[in-house]
Amino acid sequence: MTRNDLIFALAKLLRASHEDIQKLILTAPYQYKHYKIKKRTGGYRDIYHPTASLKAVQRWLVSNCFLHLMIHPSVFSYREGVGIRQHASQHLHSNFLLRIDFKDFFPSIDQSWVLDFFYQEVNAGRLPIQLETVPTLARLVCRFAKEEKTMALSIGAPSSPLLSNAMLFALDQDMDEYCRAHDCVYTRYADDIYISTKHPNILSGIRDLLTSKILEFTPKLVINDKKTINVSKKIKRVVTGLILTPDRQVSLGRNLKRSIKTKIYLFTHGQLPVDEVEHLRGLVAYASDAEAVFYDALIHKFGSASIDRLLNRKKN
Repeated sequence: MTRNDLIFALAKLLRASHEDIQKLILTAPYQYKHYKIKKRTGGYRDIYHPTASLKAVQRWLVSNCFLHLMIHPSVFSYREGVGIRQHASQHLHSNFLLRIDFKDFFPSIDQSWVLDFFYQEVNAGRLPIQLETVPTLARLVCRFAKEEKTMALSIGAPSSPLLSNAMLFALDQDMDEYCRAHDCVYTRYADDIYISTKHPNILSGIRDLLTSKILEFTPKLVINDKKTINVSKKIKRVVTGLILTPDRQVSLGRNLKRSIKTKIYLFTHGQLPVDEVEHLRGLVAYASDAEAVFYDALIHKFGSASIDRLLNRKKN
């Protein structure tokens, strides 16, 4: 696909003139709106949503240009058919767990890295565009950060999750092979890496190896040492927010489940503050994915009509 082919396709997609598409490409890095959303664990996360037109373009790119980019099976984030429960279950039979988190994950994947990756994928035959189109494609998926004066992937852009997964393929593949050879389990969920094993005194060495591999494969990513966790089965082990229980089960945890039930009770009696309803809605959706037995218990306790009303579901 040449640059002109891309412009023609996007003009057809948006029912716009070629001149309008040229303007969209030129201004794309600046077409984002800032939001703050409450984190489940407290605090707020900065989200930058592209405008409706740019969002449509990025979704089209995901469906038409990024189809053949490789994502390693050890990755459980942003993939259809898998989620946090399946991810946590990978580590159920291990006694020791290491978690490593990256600082500023999406903003660290900057335009120069995206460009290099796109050129690599074009040459490998996995990105169906001409080399001349690469700068245009990178411009359509990167946001300009005014304060930092940088261009990088954005939290909130439809194309960022798939691209971030694909761009870490080499790291995921190398670490997965090493961990399998040493009877360990390697998984990644977005910016969180988890490594577990049944054997003591092995994860510290693997952490050092991972640090060197990050420098080799993804030198722009930085480990957040404050969030690094190395625990045994004697201590509560948490994987993407889910607790691995001593009897090898995946659980939301007693405290969170009690909190959810209390808030649903208040909601059903019209006593939950309006500004907490959206947060509760997210928690219940999270519970339905993470612990189906608990979600079914909520329906049994409060009734399907109340849960549907909370989740804004429409009755047929």
